Amino acid sequence: MNGFLPSYHDPVFSIILIVLIAIAVAMVAHAWGVYRRERLQKSLYSFLDKFDTASCSLEEEEVPYEEGMAKPLLLLAKAFEQSGNYAKAISICLYLIRHTRDDELLIYLGSVYLRAGFYQRAEEIFLEIIGRHPRRKDVLRQLEYLYESLQEFDKAREALEALRAQGEETRAMEEHLRFLEIRHDREQLPPDKADALEALLKEEPSLYRPILQELFRLDTPKAWRHVRAERLPEILDLLWYLPPAQLQLDIISQKPALRALYYARGDLAEAPGETLGNFAVDMLGAARRSGYHEGDLAFGYLCTACKQSFPVSFVRCPSCMALNTLKVEERLVQQHAQNRDTLL
Repeated sequence: MNGFLPSYHDPVFSIILIVLIAIAVAMVAHAWGVYRRERLQKSLYSFLDKFDTASCSLEEEEVPYEEGMAKPLLLLAKAFEQSGNYAKAISICLYLIRHTRDDELLIYLGSVYLRAGFYQRAEEIFLEIIGRHPRRKDVLRQLEYLYESLQEFDKAREALEALRAQGEETRAMEEHLRFLEIRHDREQLPPDKADALEALLKEEPSLYRPILQELFRLDTPKAWRHVRAERLPEILDLLWYLPPAQLQLDIISQKPALRALYYARGDLAEAPGETLGNFAVDMLGAARRSGYHEGDLAFGYLCTACKQSFPVSFVRCPSCMALNTLKVEERLVQQHAQNRDTLL
């Protein structure tokens, strides 16, 4: 009878044993994958339960979820977000996440919380995602921006280190953090801050505008020493809005572009023989030569990365978070009633 049973040394028995082991391993791996996915989903739901359920105004009884609703509802959420109605965008996101179990939606929810200023909720979501997907560069970038906004610069550097470990270029963000650390350092005296900013400007010329803006606040003479005619388009609004008391006439008188600028603004009585090469400024100068003094400039700010315009200046785009992509856009407007005496 033993002759009908395969021996342990029989090649056939060895093949059968290997096949059975492979099947067992595959079944265990499949079962573990199912178990892990279920645990992640339970973790997601318990994580969402930490948020106020009142934030989700879409209820199952009122709006039963059906297949095909995800895409149009997401588009609606993004429309609400773009219009600044973050509460409705968040409500739709929470509803979709509970029904679709989609991590991408959870990331989007975190970005909406971030834009709305709910930093703690955004941080919790991003850390939850990083715990599951440590190599998500997009989430790490948003975490860095979040910590930057909270002035938690050590944590921001940790996020940059994680990005750099994945081969991401982080130099611009690192230099931007250095600028912010100097700017917000409460223990450093203004002269020391100005010196540190000058040193940073030599290393990172792309920070020209934010550093000049800060230098005009800390040390006006030092700021004027860094005003370059070729870079006037970057700081045109800063120079235009400077109070007359901060003007450096010795520097202005030596630079034709600055003479044209401040004649057009109404600070200089004598018309210069040069123009700035900027349409709006040169039009104001020509109007002033003709006796018209009611013109003025207003400014808007364009992000050259995402092409969105904003009424206020920025270093990092509020929409796409790109660094140093600001373009100053000027336009002619009617001057408001004000007293602006000429200096010469």
